[in-house]
Amino acid sequence: MMTVHDSSSRRRGGFTLFELVLALGIAGLVLTSIFKIADGAIRSTSTMVDLQNEDISRDAFFSFLRDHFDKLPGNAVFNLRNTSNSEPYLSEMTFQNTPAAFNWGGVPIAAEATRLITVPTITNGVDIVLEYYDEPILDSDEGPAELGIEPIASVVLLNDVRLFEWSVLDARNYDTTERDAWPYEWDDNRTRPTYVELKVIFGNDEPAVTRLFWIPRKANPQVTMNALRNRAGAARTQGGNGRGNSPQTTPGSNTGGNATPGGNQSGNTGGQGRPVRPRR
Repeated sequence: MMTVHDSSSRRRGGFTLFELVLALGIAGLVLTSIFKIADGAIRSTSTMVDLQNEDISRDAFFSFLRDHFDKLPGNAVFNLRNTSNSEPYLSEMTFQNTPAAFNWGGVPIAAEATRLITVPTITNGVDIVLEYYDEPILDSDEGPAELGIEPIASVVLLNDVRLFEWSVLDARNYDTTERDAWPYEWDDNRTRPTYVELKVIFGNDEPAVTRLFWIPRKANPQVTMNALRNRAGAARTQGGNGRGNSPQTTPGSNTGGNATPGGNQSGNTGGQGRPVRPRR
């Protein structure tokens, strides 16, 4: 007697090989799509974080420079020197008599001089490095390397910048100096420029960023102390006479506001007379 097998009952017992392969293929496509979406989201998030970190670093750098220039003491010495006239442009900006306290390895250190230098990189860019010195480095025509003076600490502030270019302006020559002809050097230690301009291109295909910093006028500490003594003496005189007049109106008194800061009326602008490098 012939037995007839129902194909539907056989199919209910399991899946065919073709059905398993097809299911695995569909599952693989779905998982691949999920992984691609997740990887894209992770990459996008990482890129956004990197861009935010770059913006924070750049803003912190400009804030540091502005704070440093604003707090220059009256007897600080400023020097700007060009060390390369070809790309990438290299420079050394030095500040002396600027005791800046900072912590290095948990130990407080006071620097006598600081120097902001550019160091070339293998990708034709420059690193911005801040160096601290515990002794004067501008009292000689030779640089710290020639004098055998090593920095006590150095910090890399920016990495692989495309362009980092300083220029200076003395307000006394503002009417005779075109903006594009501001000198790139300042070597007169008796006075300081009025403004310094920084032009930075951080990365390839990025626009140039320009910042202008005002430098406080150079003051003679002896003149400042004499003005304070005169003001204190005038105040004592008024107190002894029982008068309520202000010390500024006392005959013969010399207030601090009338004192002319020493060293700011002499000396020529550093960098004048040198060939001016074409501006980008």
